[in-house]
Amino acid sequence: MQRRTFITLALAALAAAAPAFAADFPDGKPVRIVVATGVGSGSDLTARQIAAELLKDWNSPVVVENKTGAGGVIGTDFVAKSAPDGHTLLATYAQHYTNQLVQKTPYDAVTDFEPIARIANSALVISVAVNSPYRTLKDVIEAAKAKPGVISYGSSGNGTTSHMAAALLTSMAGIQLNHVPYKAPGQVAVDAAAGQLDISFNGMSTVLPLIKGGRLRALAVTTAQRSQSLPDVPTVAETGYPGYEAASPIWIFAPRGTPQPVVNKLSGAVTKAARSPAFKELCMNQGLEVDVQDAATAKAAGPGELEKWRRLMSVAGAKVE
Repeated sequence: MQRRTFITLALAALAAAAPAFAADFPDGKPVRIVVATGVGSGSDLTARQIAAELLKDWNSPVVVENKTGAGGVIGTDFVAKSAPDGHTLLATYAQHYTNQLVQKTPYDAVTDFEPIARIANSALVISVAVNSPYRTLKDVIEAAKAKPGVISYGSSGNGTTSHMAAALLTSMAGIQLNHVPYKAPGQVAVDAAAGQLDISFNGMSTVLPLIKGGRLRALAVTTAQRSQSLPDVPTVAETGYPGYEAASPIWIFAPRGTPQPVVNKLSGAVTKAARSPAFKELCMNQGLEVDVQDAATAKAAGPGELEKWRRLMSVAGAKVE
């Protein structure tokens, strides 16, 4: 009887302590946001702006750390295995779900993470070097039909959104392209601008500076509507492939097991930061769309997000290369 009373009291004490712990979080301790992609990517830039906004309200340092490689698997796995205390978070995009569809990952995208918030949405841009003979996406398609498997394109790696977007286009257009997977999206854009790749599938924030700087020519965007950052560039659907769409949301995740009160506090802080004028300005300048979901909404949408990319992969015929 005494043992049962002790356990009951202990559980009651833990329950009472949880809200207090959340109220004190982060309690002066550093919060680290791990970015699974390289510097300058959409998830990197948005994570840094979120960190800057959180610093305004917290008495704790908020740092951003890039852990790249394996199409985002390395950084994602690091967070999955981190202490579930809210002090290590992950900033990533749709590769979070697509990676496990084309390779064996050491984590499960849905069950090993607690969504904190969805903060933005990113279009992909199909682009070529400014001196490329391809002036339109139609030019690329015609060349690929004439030379199957010869036209090269770069992506951020097997299973990433750029890989899926390209695979969907090849399926719908009935062409074969030579896939060159990279570890970092920035290098894809640089090599495309140098003419080492025929075409590039890359995030808007990565290629926009090179497009504005006259080094890349944008042929199409992968969203259903044109981008406000490149209003003169058609969508893939407009070029003759109705129904084509492949865009990438950006999320913040915590490891599985993070206490719900901490998840709720983090979600409130991150969604507030994502609605700030500074964050909205960043998104506008980088060709991103502000797209905010709190933790509960993002968690409910997680299984459907995974299935959406599974269906896309099936339609595209994407596979490990």
